[in-house]
Formats: sequence, structure tokens, C-alpha cells
Amino acid sequence: MKTAVESVADFARRRRHGLILGALMALAATAYSTLSLVKFATFKASVFDLVIFDQAVRGYARFGPPAVPSVGMSYGMGMDFLQLGDHFSPILAVLAPLYWLYDDPRTLLVAQAVLLALAAIPIRRYAERRLGAVPAHLVAAAYLVSWPVAQAAGFDFHEAAFVPLLSAIMIERFDAGRPAWGVVAAAGLLLVKEDMGLLVAGFGVYLFLTRRRLEGAAFVFFSLGALVMIRGVLMPMAGSPPAGFHWAYGAWGTSLGEVVLGVARDPAGALWQMVSPEVKVDTLAFLLWPVLLTALASPLTLVAVPLVVERFLSDRPQWWGADFQYNAFVVAILFCAGADGVHRLRGRLAARRGRLAGEEATGRPEAGRTDTERPEAGRSEAGSPEEGTSSGNRSVDGPVNRRVRWDPVPHWAVAILVVGLTLVPKFALGNLVESSFYEGEPHVAAAREAVAAVPDGVVVEAVNSVGPALTARTTVLLWGPQSHNAPWVVADVARWSYPFGDFDSQRRRVDEALVNGYRKVYDRDGYIVLNRPS
Repeated sequence: MKTAVESVADFARRRRHGLILGALMALAATAYSTLSLVKFATFKASVFDLVIFDQAVRGYARFGPPAVPSVGMSYGMGMDFLQLGDHFSPILAVLAPLYWLYDDPRTLLVAQAVLLALAAIPIRRYAERRLGAVPAHLVAAAYLVSWPVAQAAGFDFHEAAFVPLLSAIMIERFDAGRPAWGVVAAAGLLLVKEDMGLLVAGFGVYLFLTRRRLEGAAFVFFSLGALVMIRGVLMPMAGSPPAGFHWAYGAWGTSLGEVVLGVARDPAGALWQMVSPEVKVDTLAFLLWPVLLTALASPLTLVAVPLVVERFLSDRPQWWGADFQYNAFVVAILFCAGADGVHRLRGRLAARRGRLAGEEATGRPEAGRTDTERPEAGRSEAGSPEEGTSSGNRSVDGPVNRRVRWDPVPHWAVAILVVGLTLVPKFALGNLVESSFYEGEPHVAAAREAVAAVPDGVVVEAVNSVGPALTARTTVLLWGPQSHNAPWVVADVARWSYPFGDFDSQRRRVDEALVNGYRKVYDRDGYIVLNRPS
């Protein structure tokens, strides 16, 4: 039993580590929040997607359905269209109480920053059991500065904000031998988005291959069943067509079953599509490089494979690259896999040193035992590192090991943090050190005046970059090629804006509105506010 002095020392050590991690998370959440809030203030946020989620959460906060008129009118489904028919994300309801405190889309941006930062807690716990306390802090820090997290924080709000935290909890709790909360986290993932059944099924495969066959099989069957139920029953009930609004696999079929059969008939074609065009290879490299490829040494990487395959087999180029939020769905998995991978590599090195020591002591090779069969290469069922290696400084006894003491773990942990920091300027967090990022474009003042010209409580068709500034006090629809006959319009004829196919069509839309009875209320630097008198 521990003495009172040892217990106090352990408590002080845990408290110190907790304070360090808390400080790292607070710093990261502040950076993420600053990034997204500055983009919001300088009109770099967008109707698609920040307004969509704002409208859905506001619906929940008012104890109503998550109606998203911005999407519904764009799809021709009406003002009462439910967000659940676009993407199945009922987990957004947990954010509703925040709108009781501050009813504004910026609430979502701060909440996203906090959710992304919180994933560092289970990632660190998972890494600590394998690598020790100090390397685990470095792993958590490397996650916090990683580019997939930065890209997610820098592009509006998305349901992806929940996934690093939930996926890391699922992995860490099962690894700790306490699966109850892992099951809860897995259930939460199924409420994040309609395709999260693929991620949970991938975790089931991992459990099955690591000799937890009953749990693994249950995860696979339940998650795939949930996937079919959500896509085939629940989303159509919410207004989605059978294939959904975002089906992007026309080359393989019109349903999930047809895609599976198509890939089975042409596996070579599927493999080729996974690496062509070259941007997919670049994305894979960028995903694996922050952990120095050690994720490839861990079966845990299998958890991320279904979501990567889903993206790369699609016909949507925006899903293939390193932009936007898509890589945040797998980032926590890969950092845990990286920690597990380097732990396994260390075990193999220790086993090899032990074998060489035995050979030197006996004068002949040890026969009949592989590296993985030796005690030095083992690990507990909960995933703890083998005794004698958890500190990263010990080695097995023997003359060979006194000469060879190199431990890859501390070097790897420092290196991945350095790699993460070197990638910061290339991605969204790099904007924080650019003074021009905070100043915004010259037309920002005109955009603010255009927003001020629209009264409260009205329905307004707003250009993509202006809608977020209006959604807290109006009902925002996306201004596009098709008129929705809203009484107010905020247009932009000086800069191209989604979803227009070309710049000239934006001017034509304004001309058509003027012909159809709208009048100009404001016109400066390309921003035009139109109103149709009642």
C-alpha cells in the first residue's frame, strides 16, 4: 500500500499535470476562438454553413424543431425544412442551452473551439499509459496545434467539432478497461452525422482484431445497422430524398449497397481512385506526417480508414484536400494511433535488445521465440506499457542493453510537436500572426453599413459572406441565382460569391430585382441592399 507521503506526492503530481494540460487547452481554445471570431467580424464567415447551424440550434433553444430555412429554400423544400434531413446531427441540441445565455452564431464558434480543445484530455490519458507523463503532454500539445484542428476552427462551425472529443473518449475508455463511457461516446458519435456509423464500425473492427471479438462484432453490426436506419428511414422522415442531398458516388451506384458491390467488382479501380488525383496522396501524407508515420504501426489506424475511403471514393473535389473541416473527423484517432504505434515500436526494440542480451550471455541465438512472444514486447489488456519502459529511460538487464539505451519515445514526442509547429504557418492558425488578418478587406466597412440597413425580424436573402452578421436578428436565406421573393435582399456585385456560377449573374440578379419592384436602400463598394415595399 502507498504511504501517506506517496499519496500526497501522487496527488500533487496529478494536479501539476492537470494544470499544465488545462493551460495548454485554454491557450488553444483562445487561439481557435480568436481565429473564427475575427473571420466572423471581417465577413469571412458564410451562410453555408454557419447560418445553417445557427438556425438549427436556435430552433432547439426555443423548444422547437431544428428548422433551417436557409437550406430549405435553397433545396426548394420550404422554410420549415429540418436540419436532420440535410445532415443527421441531433447532437446539436446539447448546444441549445448556450443560446439561452447568448443567442448569436458566435456562441457556436466559441463552443466549437472549446470542444476541439477538450479532446486533448482523453488523448493525453491514452498516451500517458503508453509513453509516460511528459511525452503525453507533448502529444496533447501536438494535437492542439495540428492542422486538421486549425482548419476546422477556421471554417465556420461544423458538427465535426464533436468528433475529436467523442472518438478520443471512445478509444481511451476502452483502452482503460472501462468501456461503459466508451459505449456512450460511440452512441454520441452516431448522433453527430449520418456517416459516423462508418467510424464506429471501424472501431469495432479494431476491437475484433485486438482479441475483443464479442465487443468488436457488436460494434460493427450495431453501427452499420444504425447507419442504414439513419440514412434509409430517419433522414427521409425529416425530408431528405432516399439518396440524401449529398450523394457523391454516381460512378459507383445510387445507394450504399450498390457502392459496396461496385467496389467488390472492381477493387483495382477503387484503389486507383483512392490515390488519384494526386491531391489525395498529399492529404494522406499531411494526415500521417504530424505523427511521423507511426500511426501505420498501430491497428488503431483502421478506425479512420472507412471515413477516408468514403471521402476519396466520392466525386467531390472539396472532400479530397486539406481544406475545410473534413480531416478533423479522424485527427484524434491518428494521434492516438501514433502514440500506440511508437509504443509498439519501442516494445520491439526492447525485445530485440533482450534477445541480443540473451544471445551474448549464452553464446548462442535463442530459438523458437519471436519478438512479440517475449515479455519485453508485451502490454497489458488495458494498453499500459510494459514494466521497465513506461518512463522511457529503463532497459532490460544485460551487457548489450547497457550499450544500447536509445528510446524512441521522447525523441518522437518532441519531434511531432516540432512538426506541428512548423505546419502552423501553412494552415489556418498561421493567420493569427498576420496583422492584415485582423484589419480585414477595405470593403468591410461597407458590409457593416449594409447589415445595419436591414431592420430586425425580417426575412432577408443575404450574400454568403453577409448572412452570418444578420442571422441573430433576421431570418436569413442564401442569395443565389434563384429568387426566393424575400422582402429584403443584401447583394454583392463587386466580388464573386457562392453559389453563383459566374460573376455577371450576380449583377443580373440585382437588375432583375429592380425590374420586379425592389428599390435600392443602400449602395456602396458593391454591396446593394434592396427592399420590396409591401
